[in-house]
Amino acid sequence: MTEALRELGLRNPLAIWRAASNFVRTIWDPTRSDIQHGINVLVQRGLREAPPGAVQELEEARPALAEMFRSGYDPELDPERLALLPEGTLGREWVRFVRANDIHPLETLLALGTPSTTLEYLFRRAYKLHDLMHVVLGADASVLGEVRIVSYSLGQTDLPDTSRVRAPAMALAVLFMNIGLRRPHEIRPAIRLADTWMKLGERSPWHVTFRVEEWLERPLAEVRAAMMVDAPAIETGLAA
Repeated sequence: MTEALRELGLRNPLAIWRAASNFVRTIWDPTRSDIQHGINVLVQRGLREAPPGAVQELEEARPALAEMFRSGYDPELDPERLALLPEGTLGREWVRFVRANDIHPLETLLALGTPSTTLEYLFRRAYKLHDLMHVVLGADASVLGEVRIVSYSLGQTDLPDTSRVRAPAMALAVLFMNIGLRRPHEIRPAIRLADTWMKLGERSPWHVTFRVEEWLERPLAEVRAAMMVDAPAIETGLAA
């Protein structure tokens, strides 16, 4: 038990208490957890210490991702500039979504630092695109909205076991624990949503290597058509 805690980076009572309290808060309200601490302790440390073979395997499986990492592809998301775009564009809708839900994604993105391997780049990019994908997928900021986007992401993780980032699977488990504790009547709808959107993720282009930052000024409907295959009906009104 002690060794397992150390492998997660939990080497003193304060770190264990923070991780435990964060886990409880995450289950109680997944949309308002201390995600930065969770990232650093449970995921990013493992990526930093991944064996070289895992990085090589990922690069062989996803050469487009490796090329993006080597070229330093990471365009800035400037909320002030994007807020000036026309109504209905992806950039404008992203700004509306994060502001309406009091989300500060860029703060945690900066805290992640500069990736030193393709694995770290994969995780950082997936985190950077998370709220953009909320808008693209029409997934609101509710728990069921998170089920939708996390299931979509999980459907796209067809990577070798040694290089797969398991964050989506962990997140989906937490979401279902939250639903079971606080809103058990939503279990069946959540299962149906997870199944539908996981299959959609399997059929759609891998969003992590889609250069969506170059589509911020385009109409949202055009971006959705490019990023999804046979998308189910998408509701509007993502502000809440």
